[in-house]
Amino acid sequence: MSHESQEPSTTESGNPQSNPQPMSKGRAAGAGRTSAYFWGAASGVAFALFAPMFRPAARTAVKGGIRVGRYAKKVASNVKEEFEDIAMEAQADLDSEDKSEKGNSKA
Repeated sequence: MSHESQEPSTTESGNPQSNPQPMSKGRAAGAGRTSAYFWGAASGVAFALFAPMFRPAARTAVKGGIRVGRYAKKVASNVKEEFEDIAMEAQADLDSEDKSEKGNSKA
């Protein structure tokens, strides 16, 4: 039955099922992996050699981050205080409106 081997196999739902050919992992894949290992090792060695030079820059960056954090904390505190003041003023306005409405309803 030569015609059966030429037809694509079907799944239970009747859809044709493709049979992809397995790709061979030739020399290119191995060369890419070796290259990645080489660059990883080289960058590790370079980092170890140049780490003392990066330390002042890293320290400066961390100090800048701390300063930004402190500034953000102050700004957030001021914004919170403003919103609390606005909420208290709004509450006082509502209380005064309620008192004036009660006074008008009694008359």
